[in-house]
Amino acid sequence: MRPIAVFLLLLSCISLHASAVILENAQLRKDPYPGQAEVVTVAGDNIWKTYPSDAPEISYKALKFGKYTDKGVLVAYRISGFDWQFSNVTADSTYQFVGAWTTELNLTKADEKKTFELRVTNWAYGVQLAGVSVDSHAQLYEVPEFPKTVEIIGDSLSAGQYSTYEGLSSWAYDFAAGLGNAEYYITAYPGICLADKLCWGNSRGQAYQWYYTSDTSARAKKIYGAKPERWDFAAHRPADLVVINIGTNDNYPGNNVTGTEFFNSYIDLIDGIHRIWPRAQIIIMSLWGGFQAVGDTYTQIPLFANEVKRVYEHYSRRNFVHYFDTTGILQHNDIGPEGHPTDFGHVKVASHLLRYVNIKFGWELAATGPEVQHDTLYWNTEADY
Repeated sequence: MRPIAVFLLLLSCISLHASAVILENAQLRKDPYPGQAEVVTVAGDNIWKTYPSDAPEISYKALKFGKYTDKGVLVAYRISGFDWQFSNVTADSTYQFVGAWTTELNLTKADEKKTFELRVTNWAYGVQLAGVSVDSHAQLYEVPEFPKTVEIIGDSLSAGQYSTYEGLSSWAYDFAAGLGNAEYYITAYPGICLADKLCWGNSRGQAYQWYYTSDTSARAKKIYGAKPERWDFAAHRPADLVVINIGTNDNYPGNNVTGTEFFNSYIDLIDGIHRIWPRAQIIIMSLWGGFQAVGDTYTQIPLFANEVKRVYEHYSRRNFVHYFDTTGILQHNDIGPEGHPTDFGHVKVASHLLRYVNIKFGWELAATGPEVQHDTLYWNTEADY
């Protein structure tokens, strides 16, 4: 999804305080949530111009939160490509995210256009768009779309679970945003299997769920019911590139997915994607698994290695499926205590994948300045220790 373009923006929000803490090398991070928008009142105030939730300028690019916004959402926001700021948002309140205090804006230029981008950081929470208000002398405008579209299909490893800013720290986001010139969708749910069966609370697998409008969460079932509508692929731009990294949950013994079942489910998913987007290139990623101590070192234990290679070989003569081998990108210290990549591990996977796509398909790497992942700037000023 792409950012909204605005001049002076405020958003009505529902949701509340995030109770988690951000750790940095096992220590509390100082000022982990810079920003915090100001609470204001819009109704009946003629200094604001308000846009409804279906305004064409908003599309997928602007946010004002309604009643289905989760309690506890931490949102990240920024102007254009500047550093991310963070704010907790509260039910039935209006927040001003951009104003005279915003250093990235030059408020003396009446015709200046800026983009405003807002994202939910937590993989499990959601927000509902209700509307946007701007200064009475300002207006929204529709941001032109980037020329390419990327779809990423995965599980918790792609959703960023257990990374510092979760969805804003995942390899999937780092990769897609790192391209700098692509619209992107990340369809990734923690605990989900590829095979269509119950896995870690997900009632259906991606082989089924990918075709539908919502995830498998309790929130989604409350909004959409037990069986959501199918996603209208024809109403959206086709993907130019699809990246798939899934199977870690299938490999868990308690989920009872055999190698044959995993292989057949992978074939079914790719065939379905190819029917919908016949011109899309598809990358399947090897599953890095984890590491275990062997002798005086650590050894990587990849998952479903033979099955993923067999999937690639199945399409080897058709030239639209490509195999990205993650072996050797991560080391044991790139996996956190909960079995998911650290922030640095996510960056490594994304960086290698960016270069792979650049070389394989000739895609330009256009994000040559904007911040992608927040708070990864570390340095040492002590030379003599």
